[in-house]
Amino acid sequence: MDNYLEIANSPGMWVACSAVIVVVFVQVIKLTLISLKAGKELGLTQKQLTTAFRTGFTTAIVPSIAILLGLALLVPRLGLPFPWMRLSVIGSVTYELITAGVAATSMGLEGIAGNLNVEIFSVIVWTMSLGAVSGLILVAFFAPKINILKNKIAGNDEGWMQVMTSAAFFGAVSYMVAQPVAKGGSPLIALLTGFIAMGILGVIITVGKQNWLKEWALSLAIISGLVVTGVFYQYLGIGG
Repeated sequence: MDNYLEIANSPGMWVACSAVIVVVFVQVIKLTLISLKAGKELGLTQKQLTTAFRTGFTTAIVPSIAILLGLALLVPRLGLPFPWMRLSVIGSVTYELITAGVAATSMGLEGIAGNLNVEIFSVIVWTMSLGAVSGLILVAFFAPKINILKNKIAGNDEGWMQVMTSAAFFGAVSYMVAQPVAKGGSPLIALLTGFIAMGILGVIITVGKQNWLKEWALSLAIISGLVVTGVFYQYLGIGG
């Protein structure tokens, strides 16, 4: 099939992705009922339970808008069902965007902006899915051994453990950043714009104590990179 989006938006993909969402939706309902029952057993009034439910619901709205922005970035390239399923119940915006880009790059493209086909779409889907499953497997079967290794390396020094974790994260990000830096042009403009935007947002969040912006930071940085890159290319002829 030449047009991979026919598969990405096919009835089979809708059924498979909807099945996952239905399972999680049932879990949400079940946990909500259990929580309400436990609250009543603890002596909470109906007004207190309603207030807690309303607070939790409204608190989740802002992070969900950031997720919708991530969904808007993925849907044109990966169809609607799979990104909808991933961002609804499983993944995070950061993980999904980075993993999709890494998978496409491993197939010779420059992220998901390149010319995708059925094979590359399949690699992206499997990479995003298996990447999330690996974390569950590691925690379920190897958490005690990982904790032993952590204690051997860092001991009781939690500060040193935080340094090691941060170093590993920045190392992985630096590897992904190397390509646009070396290539230059539009990828470098987008990278630098996103970097500056994240720095500004970081200052606003830290100094201005606007913690609600944390969930928006990545999406706003991506949008900034897209807008500035488009302006540079369209009106200044820089990039491409």
